[in-house]
Amino acid sequence: MDTDFSAYQGEEVGFFENKVFDDEPEIVYAEHTFTADTDDSARVSGALNRARKEENGGVVILRVAQNTDATTGTANNRFSLAHIPVPANVRIEIEPEVVLEMRGNKETSNVNRNILFSIGRSNGPGNLLDERVENVEITSTDPSRSFTIDATTNNPIEYGNMTGGNGGGLVNLTRAVSFAIGYARNFAVSNVVIQDNYTENVSVQLAADHDNKDGAFAWRFGSKPVFLQDRYDNQGGANNPMNPINIPLATNSNGDFIDDDGNIVPDMFAIQRNPTYGRTPIKGSIKNIKAINVHTGYGAVQVYGGDWVEIDNIEAVHGVGVRIEAGNGTTNDKVNRSGPYYSSANKIKISNIKLTKGFTAVWLKTHSKIMKDISVENVEAIDSGSALLIGKGSYDCKGRECRDLTRGRINNVSIKGDIILRQTIFDQPVAEVGNLSTYLLSLSNREYLAAQTNKSITQISRNDIAKTTDKSGERWYYIFPVAPVLALSQLSATEIGDESAVEGFFGVDYSQANIVQDGLALGASETKRANILYRGDMQLPNGGDASSFIYK
Repeated sequence: MDTDFSAYQGEEVGFFENKVFDDEPEIVYAEHTFTADTDDSARVSGALNRARKEENGGVVILRVAQNTDATTGTANNRFSLAHIPVPANVRIEIEPEVVLEMRGNKETSNVNRNILFSIGRSNGPGNLLDERVENVEITSTDPSRSFTIDATTNNPIEYGNMTGGNGGGLVNLTRAVSFAIGYARNFAVSNVVIQDNYTENVSVQLAADHDNKDGAFAWRFGSKPVFLQDRYDNQGGANNPMNPINIPLATNSNGDFIDDDGNIVPDMFAIQRNPTYGRTPIKGSIKNIKAINVHTGYGAVQVYGGDWVEIDNIEAVHGVGVRIEAGNGTTNDKVNRSGPYYSSANKIKISNIKLTKGFTAVWLKTHSKIMKDISVENVEAIDSGSALLIGKGSYDCKGRECRDLTRGRINNVSIKGDIILRQTIFDQPVAEVGNLSTYLLSLSNREYLAAQTNKSITQISRNDIAKTTDKSGERWYYIFPVAPVLALSQLSATEIGDESAVEGFFGVDYSQANIVQDGLALGASETKRANILYRGDMQLPNGGDASSFIYK
C-alpha cells in the first residue's frame, strides 16, 4: 500500500481542561484617555509575566477605565496592543465592553506586528521553544457575551501584486492574526468578535511552530533529484550537502526506494522529514468566535496542524468559517513537503458553524496530509458558495522532482446534523469564492451570466464572472450559491475514485447528515438542484469538459 488507511493511533487526550485557579486576579484597567500614542502592551505583558509565576497559575483581567473622561462623559474601553506572547499557566479574561485595538502597522519595526496574541510561538525559527506552552485560556469575563478585537484601524487594505503561493495577482497584502497557536498544549480561546478588514490571514490559526526550513530532507533540484538521509545546507545560499553522511536513499534500478532487503518503500514513507513541522498544538478548544469581513482565501478559524481540538459556534461574514488545511499545496510549500503526518490534523470536532456571503462554511482539504477522525455537525451558509467543501489533495506536480509530495486523505470523516445552504439575495451574486467553485456554477448562475454579457450559456467563460477586486483581490469571484455540499474528495455518489497516494480520492460518511437547500434559485429547465455535487460534476462555466481539473 502506498498510503495509510488506518484510524487515529495516538493517545486519548481529550479537549481543553481549566488548570488555572487564582483567588486574587490582577486587574489591568484601560487608560483614562485613549490617544494615538496609547500603548498598553508593556502593562499587559507585565501582568501576564507576574501571573505565570503564581503557584497555581494566574488570572489577568482587562477592564474599561475606572473613571469617565471629562470630555466624552464615558469610560475609555480601548486597549492598544502590539504582539502579546502569552506564557504558560495563565488565563486572560476580558470585559465584554473592552475593545483590543491591534497596533498593526504602527509597529513599524516589530516583525510580529501582524499578530495580537500568540501561544507557543517561538521567537524566530532559529530559537525554537524547548517546551510546549501549556494551560492557557483567553476569554470574556461574561461567558454569555464577547469582547472585541479591532483588526481594522491600523491594518488598512493595501493592494499589491502577490508572488508565489497559488499564483500572482492583485491582492490585499495586509496581515492580521488575532490568535496564533503553535507549540501549545491545553489551550482555549472563546467569546470574541473580530473586526477584520479582508486581511490576508486567518483570525484564529493553529499551526506548527517550525524552523522554516524545507519540510523534506531532500535535494530537490536538477533533472534527477537525490533524496538525502540528512539535511542539506541552504542557509548560505546555494544548496550544498552538509557533509559526506548525506548519502542518497537506496534505490533499485527503476529508481524506487528500497529497504535493506530490497523491498520497495513508497516515497511517502521513505523520505526523511523535518520534525519541527510536528510541533503542532494539541488539546484545545476554540468556541464562540465571530469574524467580520474575512478574506475570501482565508477564514475565521484554520487548523494548519493539530490534534484533539474542538471548534464550536463559529460565525464568519465573508471568507471561510472553519478550514482544516496545511499550507497551500504548491510544489514549493515547505509544510506539505514535511510529509503526511507532521502538521496533520487529527481528532478535530467541528460544530455549529455559520457563514454569510462567503466561500464555504467548512472546508476540509488534505493536500499532502493524512488526517484522521474529523467530524462536522450543524453547518449553515447564507448567500455563500456552499455550506461544506471537502476536497482531495491537488497540486500541479508530476514526476520524480515532486517525490517528496503525496496525495493526502482523511480517514474516518463524518458529517452529521443539519447542513444548510440558504439563498436570500437573488438580484446579484454576493458569494465571494475562489476558482474551485467556478467549476460548479448552477444553471441559474450561468443563465445570469449569459444575460449580463449578451451571450448564450455555451459562450460564457470564467472571464465573465465578476471579481472581488475591491475587497480580497482579483483572484476571487462573486457567484450565486452552488450546492449545500461539494464532495470533491469523491468522483461521484457511487464511485470514490483512485484512493492511492497518486490520485488521493477518499470517501466521506454523509449518512447522519440532513442536507437542506433553502430557496436556491432554479434554472429555466430545472425543477430541483442537487444537494451534493461531486468532483465528477465539475465543468467549465460554458458547460465544457473539465477532466483535466477533475484529476488534477
